[in-house]
Amino acid sequence: MSVGHVFREVERRVRLSLVRPARIKLATRNRARAHGIFIGITGSSGKSTTAALISAILKTKGRVSSQIVNNTINPLIDTIRKSQKFDYIVVENGVGVKGQMKPMASLLQPNIAVVTMVGLEHYSAFKSSEAIAEEKGGLVEALRPEGLAVLNADDPLVMGMGKRTNARVVTFGFSEGADCRIIDVSGGAPNGVVVTLLCRGEELVIPTRYAGHHFAAAVAAAVLVGLELGAAPEDIRSAIRSCSPVVLRMSTHQIPGGPLIITDCAKAPLGTLDLAYDALRHVDAPRKRIVLGQVSDSIGPRKRAYRTALGGALAVADEVIFVTEWSQPERFLPRGNTGEHFKSFHNTREAAEYLAATAMKDEVILIKGSPNFHLERILLNFTQRVRCWEQTCGRGGNCYTCGLFSHDFRSHRRMGAGKAAERLLRRLLRRKTQEA
Repeated sequence: MSVGHVFREVERRVRLSLVRPARIKLATRNRARAHGIFIGITGSSGKSTTAALISAILKTKGRVSSQIVNNTINPLIDTIRKSQKFDYIVVENGVGVKGQMKPMASLLQPNIAVVTMVGLEHYSAFKSSEAIAEEKGGLVEALRPEGLAVLNADDPLVMGMGKRTNARVVTFGFSEGADCRIIDVSGGAPNGVVVTLLCRGEELVIPTRYAGHHFAAAVAAAVLVGLELGAAPEDIRSAIRSCSPVVLRMSTHQIPGGPLIITDCAKAPLGTLDLAYDALRHVDAPRKRIVLGQVSDSIGPRKRAYRTALGGALAVADEVIFVTEWSQPERFLPRGNTGEHFKSFHNTREAAEYLAATAMKDEVILIKGSPNFHLERILLNFTQRVRCWEQTCGRGGNCYTCGLFSHDFRSHRRMGAGKAAERLLRRLLRRKTQEA
């Protein structure tokens, strides 16, 4: 990517932010004219998987527009602008700070709102689960009166959102009274979990490609939406069976003649680490290893958080590889642990080289961490030559979307000039706007 391209991309983004009010107004008109069914999905975890499954199911019934992972207002504006071409518009809605949901929900005006769960993924911004529920519940509140709220029966904070709408409420989960009840979850990697549901008096056995048992909730939510919209059970089963995990969100990768690698490094809130660890409990493998990077959204002292994270990993894995820039990483081990099954490295490259040198056929390696260290390069290193090993490169997204991992970081370090260019362009455009 040339420097000129960077300037053009920065200019596009700046102009986009300056004209957002006009774009929202136009998108509101497009929403009023659209005849499709709009489905919004929010929650602290499981949004992307639920949205992907719902999209796969609805493709058996009509034309589907899917907005997955990119879950903020600018992508939503673009999705609604093109919505008149589609029968179903499936949108993932995420929030990072207070006040983000209301404008998105008001613009989306969902016919169906799905809430997966409330956790502490955004603790640093919200400080409590109740505050997160208040924010995310704005999607349910924006439902049209004839709409449908699809709520997690196992989460009291999610169930409380039903009081914020006059729309009909249906539920999913393990709870006895759920409209779509999970009655069994079996299997795991590499073949995928099998979820057995009881919906409308009928038992449905749904095979999947997902590694973790916690994906059962996303499957139940998607099945319930599909049934409510008239999809046939056989079509639902077939659609889910063919749906692959979102890359880097518990996605599985079999290395020919080598290990099975499960990558879950899009985010790593402390409160949901056990969901990823649990996937290893249901795997039959000659060895199980976990690579742990930076943990996010923990409450209390950092040392206590990492003791919890490492303790959970050591309980299910034969070896834990800790990637951290902190000195003396052994101090984060649980009290009494000798470190016999523990190794630490100060960067991703060292960890990748160690794993490549010690990999065993058919072992399972779980890679878990926040995106800043780009731990996905450990997986990439098994299949192709990685040349960019910068520990914190400053680029957003992941190495798949960046695509520059096969080039030495020094060869594209000039891209850092983009930040200076962005500041300059913002000043110039702001001045031009004020003059106008």
